[in-house]
Amino acid sequence: MTKKPSILVVVPYGFNDRLINFPEFTLSRLLAKHDWHVRGLTRREDGESLYETTHGIDVYRYGATLRGTLRLLQLLLFERPDIIHVHMLRNNRVGALAALLSKIFRIALVFSEAGLLHDHYLVDDRDDPLGKPVHYERVARHPWQGIRSYLFHFAFTHADTAVFYSKHNVPIAKRLGARNVHYIPLIVDDARQRASEVRDRGSRPLPEEPFGLFVGQMKERKGWDVLLRAIALTPRETVPKFVFVSSSAATEPDAFAKLVDTLGVRDRIQFLGQASNAELQSAFERASLVVVPSRYEGFGLVPLEAFETGKPVIASRVEALTDYLVHEENVLLVPPDDPERLAECIVQLALDEKLRTRIIDGGVRTRAEMESDAGTLKWLNFYQQLIAKG
Repeated sequence: MTKKPSILVVVPYGFNDRLINFPEFTLSRLLAKHDWHVRGLTRREDGESLYETTHGIDVYRYGATLRGTLRLLQLLLFERPDIIHVHMLRNNRVGALAALLSKIFRIALVFSEAGLLHDHYLVDDRDDPLGKPVHYERVARHPWQGIRSYLFHFAFTHADTAVFYSKHNVPIAKRLGARNVHYIPLIVDDARQRASEVRDRGSRPLPEEPFGLFVGQMKERKGWDVLLRAIALTPRETVPKFVFVSSSAATEPDAFAKLVDTLGVRDRIQFLGQASNAELQSAFERASLVVVPSRYEGFGLVPLEAFETGKPVIASRVEALTDYLVHEENVLLVPPDDPERLAECIVQLALDEKLRTRIIDGGVRTRAEMESDAGTLKWLNFYQQLIAKG
């Protein structure tokens, strides 16, 4: 009997409904669907079980790093995957250990990162890194260059293959001397929509009036402050309300609340905070438009989630987003950190039905292309070639 190809995917967090569209989860679902034995290793979040099988993936979770290390050793000793794929550097100590052990066990090591400029060694300002100096010299390839940097970057600097789903990572990775650097466009599936269909809708009410939607962490790089300033410049009758959904904050952060009150837009804001998968799906379905005012994105999943529900998008013209967003075809692109121009585009999209229809249709086409067999085949071929190399 032929042994199934197997992979261990190590991430700092994930494999849950909240992060259902994250690349590592999407790619793991793809492999499981095509008869791979997929195991995921990740930190345990509140309420999660230590082990479960979801979407055909065996997911192992840990609380403390020591427990994660013991689970990792168990998986390597007794399961012996063909490939270890480490996603992301930050908050991923077990991923660094997995990379080190891949060399000892002689297992192929793959590394991916949504955005290399999230790296605090590479940039001084992770919230606004574009156009700023990149400190390549701080990434240690050898322990004598700095032990902390060396261990932090081990999964990247020692990977047999680095694969990225955002083009802007490729020249950075090559400049840092990464081996076998690949760019493969990200794929998507309908897992969020299917998961929402079998769960109750969220109980928290959404505005009855038309509303704009922001989804993202309450980090400055996500540009929530830019959107708030744009709302203050947008006539109430165009888009009366704006809903903010954040995975990083259950309640309004102080800086957010202070700016809302300073701008006098309290009555136009609903801060939903952390939302269930069903609540998030409902917010996308009921929104009039979706705004992505980021200063920097590693990839940018929110427009794709908007496309899934047929919503028009306004987004910043920044790298990663411009990999698949084209101005006036599937989005309205605006300069980052420009609330005046953002407000103009919100009004334009709200009032121009013809433009809105064109943007929505373009988004639906883009989403279909990223769900196509051609896209999934590129990823399957990538992994299968790694297996063939042995």
